[in-house]
Amino acid sequence: MNAIYARVSTDEQARSGYSLQDQIDQCRKKLLSMGLSNIKEYIDDGYSGEFLDRPALSRLREDLRAKLIQTVIVYDPDRLSRNLTNQLIIADEIEKYGAKLEFITGSYDASPEGRLFFSMRGAIAEFEKEKIRERSLRGKKAKVMSGKPLFGKEKYGYHCDRQTGQYVINEAEAEIVRLIFKKYLENMAGVATLYEQLKAMGIVNRAGKPFSISVLHRILSEEMYAGTKWAFQKVSKNIGQKKRKVVTRNKSEWISIEVPAIIDRETFEKTTALRRQNKAVARRNTKFGYLLSGIIKCAKCGYAMNGVRFPKRNNKEYAYYVCTAYVNGKECANRRCVPSVELDEAVWRDIAAMFRKSGGIKKIGRANNKGKTKAAAEERLKKLKARQSAVAKWIADGTIELSIIEKELQKINAEISAAQAAIAATVQPNAKASDVKPEEVISANTFEEKRRILLRLGITVTAERTENGETLYKIRV
Repeated sequence: MNAIYARVSTDEQARSGYSLQDQIDQCRKKLLSMGLSNIKEYIDDGYSGEFLDRPALSRLREDLRAKLIQTVIVYDPDRLSRNLTNQLIIADEIEKYGAKLEFITGSYDASPEGRLFFSMRGAIAEFEKEKIRERSLRGKKAKVMSGKPLFGKEKYGYHCDRQTGQYVINEAEAEIVRLIFKKYLENMAGVATLYEQLKAMGIVNRAGKPFSISVLHRILSEEMYAGTKWAFQKVSKNIGQKKRKVVTRNKSEWISIEVPAIIDRETFEKTTALRRQNKAVARRNTKFGYLLSGIIKCAKCGYAMNGVRFPKRNNKEYAYYVCTAYVNGKECANRRCVPSVELDEAVWRDIAAMFRKSGGIKKIGRANNKGKTKAAAEERLKKLKARQSAVAKWIADGTIELSIIEKELQKINAEISAAQAAIAATVQPNAKASDVKPEEVISANTFEEKRRILLRLGITVTAERTENGETLYKIRV
């Protein structure tokens, strides 16, 4: 029996070039001209040549092992594989089981010269593939750096203007986006509450259905709505035949693109801070009710203290805070566990007493410093954005090559991210976060209410357990 092997990848199907039918026709014609009949076809339609795991190729190799095939004909070596090593593996198998390998685009024999020629063809094919990939990536980067985003699926709230290469706000959808952010901040609750509220209001997506909780999470975390779209955040890698893995690039490789903003930056930062708070007080993360989780630190070494529970004894469960220095490979003199229930109650009593007595916790000198820090970061961000725009214009005008200034652009992007993070750090989750009202504290009864208030206050509690069993703690503003 004589075999025809033909392959075309999904990408190649979208371009002119290797057509399956043309490969098959030419291979069949060659076999018949050689006086060979009894032909069987092995066709891999839509499979990459990067991996050996292909259905038709696997069947061909099994038939070779069974010595059912005398001749294997392929249009070109890169149809076997674009990887030189894999090409040689397949060629060796064909020779090992007594079959002959033929190509339409050139001759191949088992002599040293023939193997050298075959290896050179494979190496060139592999090199060309990598060059095409590199040129494609550089072209995409140059386009992004000129201020034009790479369009994928249209983001809710925007329309892709493919003539100008820019995003345009879809006002009808943008109003819903603004409503989503507004309601989330007003509720001061989780996304599940927001979902129920929007559903009751009859707010629907493009398909006419209510927004799902997962989609609402994505909308609330999308920085593009605040005017910054990030390109080259993720990269997709082949890990097997028709198997790909998406990994996040280092943030220094991300490229920011300015797009029309639907919400202001402050609203986005407040939302981000509130989402962090909601995650901290979510029931799934507070199964055992540690009120000071994420707030308490070791008085001896400064490492965080985590809540733990020991097995039940005498039908009672004991909960403690323990220093995490050991987790970080450090030694700490504070080896005693601090009972969590009595400490939680004591800290809350002190907080409530402060609000009853003086109406709150004083934050001396902190507000002015925070304001100065934010103003400096905003000024720094403005200058970096102007610098980034100037570089993008040079690239678009052809004044400078992308390859020459690529490292400088990565540095600018890293500094932009740092400036944005500095601004975010100065933003409270809502307008009254630094001014908790006494009545809120006095009326707080549930664990969730107390936890939210403590997080809004931004306090830190340090604690330790003495030798005589006394718990010492301090509340730091």
